[in-house]
Amino acid sequence: MDRRKFIGLTAGTGVALAGCTASDDVDGAGNDTDDGNEPAEAESEPEESGPEPEGGDGRPYTHYSLDVHDERSVGRPVWVDTDGRVYGGSGPRVLVSDDWWETTETLYSFEDEGTTDEYVQTVIVPDSGNIIAGIGGRGETGGKVERIDEDLSGSETLYQFDYGRADNSFGHVVYEDIVVISTYGRSDFAAGRHANEVILSTDGGASFDLVLEAPLNTEDAANLHIHDVEYDPYAERIWVAVGDHGNSQLYWSDDLGDSWSEIAEQGAITMVTQVAAFEDCVVLGSDGTPEGILRWERESPNDEPGGVDDFVRVHVEIETDPNDDVMQMYARRRWHIREDDGRELCLMPFGYSPMNDTAEDSVVLASVDGDEWFELHRTETREILLTNIMGPLSMDGDRRVLVSDSNQGDGYQIDATVPAFWN
Repeated sequence: MDRRKFIGLTAGTGVALAGCTASDDVDGAGNDTDDGNEPAEAESEPEESGPEPEGGDGRPYTHYSLDVHDERSVGRPVWVDTDGRVYGGSGPRVLVSDDWWETTETLYSFEDEGTTDEYVQTVIVPDSGNIIAGIGGRGETGGKVERIDEDLSGSETLYQFDYGRADNSFGHVVYEDIVVISTYGRSDFAAGRHANEVILSTDGGASFDLVLEAPLNTEDAANLHIHDVEYDPYAERIWVAVGDHGNSQLYWSDDLGDSWSEIAEQGAITMVTQVAAFEDCVVLGSDGTPEGILRWERESPNDEPGGVDDFVRVHVEIETDPNDDVMQMYARRRWHIREDDGRELCLMPFGYSPMNDTAEDSVVLASVDGDEWFELHRTETREILLTNIMGPLSMDGDRRVLVSDSNQGDGYQIDATVPAFWN
């Protein structure tokens, strides 16, 4: 069973945050009623105390951190499948690794296809085992979504975007046989070209159909493009976040893209670059100041937000330079586990904004409920732009994670273990 699936929708979470312990039911425990003696006082198990909490009150907790095993620069990993096989790209080549990116080999190459328009942008491998590669899309020609043949002898073009590319740092999600991919890129307003398409597969990436073209509201904005997509298994709902500024919007569909709802008039919602659906809430990773997590709490899965104000801004704010009032970092591609027993874990990196010449921090946030968030890592250098998280595959076991700078040419990875901050 894929540990990223959620099956037991009615199961309890069984989660306690650090510093909290469940009270034992001691009613009658240890009592010997046959000999008439007073019951002996029950011996309590020693409590495991974690670090003292630091944070809260609208800030991430900072008393846990990733257990970093190795840091290295070697290429651009972008995906890990349910068997722990890591995929990435280098020019026109799709790379694979069976040792968490310590070594790689070429799985397939698109170099016979033509030019740099065929360079690998991202790789997605759903539960079906289909190897989906997003290639090209950085020029005037829209990027393509390719499915590599099972025998690696060739590939099939499943969809070609009108403009823009499938990006590795946001804009795609997999849940069982559902695969949603969007396109991203700078708008060409003069030519009327925008990276505003969302495509959907319901057969594990065997085929794709266009389900949304976000409309242009104004050219008085940096772009019209898709920032992120999410499949919400609790409501069986697709979420789509659109930017920028006056073109910003949050859409959702409860019928696999046949119809769409909007949160408000276009441009009313602040820019966001990540959407993560928890059982009791939906959170948005910000793309502007103040940097952090917006949150909408829902009472039942089928609830719908009534407007922009339903998303508390900012529910959790990341610490940044208080003297710098421009955007310093924004949310990048998250990793979300939904365990069979109802537990869930979401990790979300925030990388510095290259548009801000003084910004340099990247952080990794994590939460088990979308309410309380933990800052597990901070990289204070402009040489590293954290954009992608792969793993862990489960909340149990070794909880191995690869945090990657998948946007830089040389690449940079942090091989680490996620602490069990939920115990």
